[in-house]
Amino acid sequence: MSATPIKNTAPADEFAEALSTMSPFQDLSPVVRESLYETSDKRQYSAGQTVYSLGQYDGGEFFIVMAGRLRVTLVDGDTGAMIIEEFGPKSIFGLEFALIEDGADLCQRLAVTAEEDVDIIAVDAAAFRLLANGRPSLMRNIAVYFANGLSALRFKAPAIDQPSEKQVYAALLEFIERDAVTGQWRIPKMPKHRELAQRAGVDESIAAAAVAELIQDEVALRDYPGLIVININELERLAKI
Repeated sequence: MSATPIKNTAPADEFAEALSTMSPFQDLSPVVRESLYETSDKRQYSAGQTVYSLGQYDGGEFFIVMAGRLRVTLVDGDTGAMIIEEFGPKSIFGLEFALIEDGADLCQRLAVTAEEDVDIIAVDAAAFRLLANGRPSLMRNIAVYFANGLSALRFKAPAIDQPSEKQVYAALLEFIERDAVTGQWRIPKMPKHRELAQRAGVDESIAAAAVAELIQDEVALRDYPGLIVININELERLAKI
């Protein structure tokens, strides 16, 4: 981890109460919960603090979010596009990686940061696998947890008039200014992907991918903290398609 979190030991009763509300760990025996407790620790991160920089996460632990929000960014190695997901209270990040030992390539393309002040319980992956292998009740809960998620995804009704990148391009046009000195079209300070997504009415992942595509296609150029629009006509065309 690139930053040192504030570490402390969560009280056993607090830990047990948190687990009792989460589907993978409900109705487990006190012995199993005690074993989980012994392989974990509680951490606190401030908003904006890095939990894992890109390329650092290896799947060696997973996180149970107690309070606040974690932000996980997956970077496509070929296009540079980003998929962003947030994990709020009573959610779990990385459980799937804890159950396998050959997901390092995908893990290396992840970055984890604290979107808000966040309290998490970090569970050691290797110890968790050993525990799950010897506890049928825990494995059954995990299977049901992932089966429910898969079913919800598979049978989700397709949205009518799916939002597209067009809305993102239209929203970006609202931020563009003409530089009085250079004459360049530019966005002096890029909005956060969340803000851009809200303005465009799309998912945050769509907003992130749309910006990455503009840069990849050389319609725009990164100029931290902003963006230079190289081809304003093309951006306007994309916003109207």
